[in-house]
Amino acid sequence: MHMPRCGRRTALVRIAAGAAALAVSPGRLLAQGTWPERPITLITPFGGAVDILARLIAADLGGRLGQTVIVEQKIGGSGTIGMAAVARARPDGYTIGMGTTTSLTSAPHLIKSPGYDVEKSFTYLGLIQTSRQVLTVSPKLGVDTLQDFIALAKSKPGTLNFGSSGVGNSIHLAVEQFNAAVGIKAVHVPFKTGNETDTAMIAGEVQYTIASLATSLPLIQAGRIKALAVTGEGRDPALPNVPNLNESGLPVRIPDQLFGMVGPANMPAPVTSKLLKAVADMQADPAFQESVRRTGGVPSLVHGEAFRKLALSDSQTWGDLIKRLGITLSS
Repeated sequence: MHMPRCGRRTALVRIAAGAAALAVSPGRLLAQGTWPERPITLITPFGGAVDILARLIAADLGGRLGQTVIVEQKIGGSGTIGMAAVARARPDGYTIGMGTTTSLTSAPHLIKSPGYDVEKSFTYLGLIQTSRQVLTVSPKLGVDTLQDFIALAKSKPGTLNFGSSGVGNSIHLAVEQFNAAVGIKAVHVPFKTGNETDTAMIAGEVQYTIASLATSLPLIQAGRIKALAVTGEGRDPALPNVPNLNESGLPVRIPDQLFGMVGPANMPAPVTSKLLKAVADMQADPAFQESVRRTGGVPSLVHGEAFRKLALSDSQTWGDLIKRLGITLSS
């Protein structure tokens, strides 16, 4: 059928307007939608304590957002594989991740191309918990106190092994910091996970490590590994008979581990706002805080920009340590 010229022009204008509407930014479309409309993936770059916390978060956050939150492990590269996957994800709020001390503050100083920039690649959502660390030894080593352990290690320079879940992660750096402070020379044996480190220590293949209290506590309580000292101030309620490093008179301060949540950079403002509120509400919930404490963590109320500033500050601290001690991927 023949269309009058003016009618054809009107139709073309309407088609063009429709195309323009479809081409608006994802942020505007999401702002008008009802995010989240499908399950959200929470990537965890480690197993152990990080995975435990991720599953607590998934159960709680899913209820607050009205959607299932699926935990997906992407392990390797001292956490950089998982974090790179978050950084590459479409910034629509359907992929978020667990950001840790290792993946955010130390590994990027050791890995030439980690796949992300700590300052620019992420939207910082919240620091969910910190975790005290504990220096543990293999029962096969035959020492009962920190002083006895240090004396033994000094008497056998370069013969003891210590384990970690990867070169440059927070555990590796914590032990290196401890070794340098007390004058111990030992051999670093990196594993993929903390569980592998624990298994090797139980077997006596490695003699000591400094690890998250959250994951070490069950093995300590079962007598399979022995706790000699904890980090932080005062004693931990879960290990009242174990002194902290300051009580032992050691000139070393080892910071707590950080466990937080991030999303890709440039997420739409409405999605970011909704996520930040859900995370802050979760952090403030006494029931969630108690769940964190039961796994050995210390609940945190730090979120958003404050978490970002803390991560960048710690990144500077660990970066300086890595440079000062000359730590490389072959360490």
